[in-house]
Amino acid sequence: MGIGLETCILFAREGANVLLSDISGPALEKALETLKSKVPDAKKLDTKITDVSKEADVEAMVKHVDSWGGLDVIFNNAGIMHADDADAIDTPEKIWDLTQAINVKGVWFGSKHAVLSFREHGKKKASVINTASVVALVGAATPQLAYTASKGAVLAMTRELAMVHAREGFRFNALCPAPLK
Repeated sequence: MGIGLETCILFAREGANVLLSDISGPALEKALETLKSKVPDAKKLDTKITDVSKEADVEAMVKHVDSWGGLDVIFNNAGIMHADDADAIDTPEKIWDLTQAINVKGVWFGSKHAVLSFREHGKKKASVINTASVVALVGAATPQLAYTASKGAVLAMTRELAMVHAREGFRFNALCPAPLK
């Protein structure tokens, strides 16, 4: 849904093969139906249930497109902002850990396995797009410490990866959207 689904629609309209991934099977099926209705002449479309907080799931998701010639672009967009996320005093540790596992480790795993795929398939130009947030730049007016910290980490990680992998032709960019409908 949201940014992820709209991005898949745009990629499909541009002629890309698209693998949609989510932790929820029913959400994936609904997204696939929407994508097919919006882009009826889409090339190859498929789905893969993935828990981005688990490296084996992310690795399997990336390997899923090996038969398509490997990965060219990955959009690391999975993320949560839990209702129990608060300030430094009231954010429960389990919410902090869950948020970091999905929002930061998920992006790390996606970036790691994307680079491995790019190399394995001899890609000379490839792209990793990570969703950070405007709160990574300016903070939030309402308490959401775990989320804000996680998006700051995504932004910093993306900058580092862009520097490290530039010579290989692998671009890393972070989007920093503000609240949207």
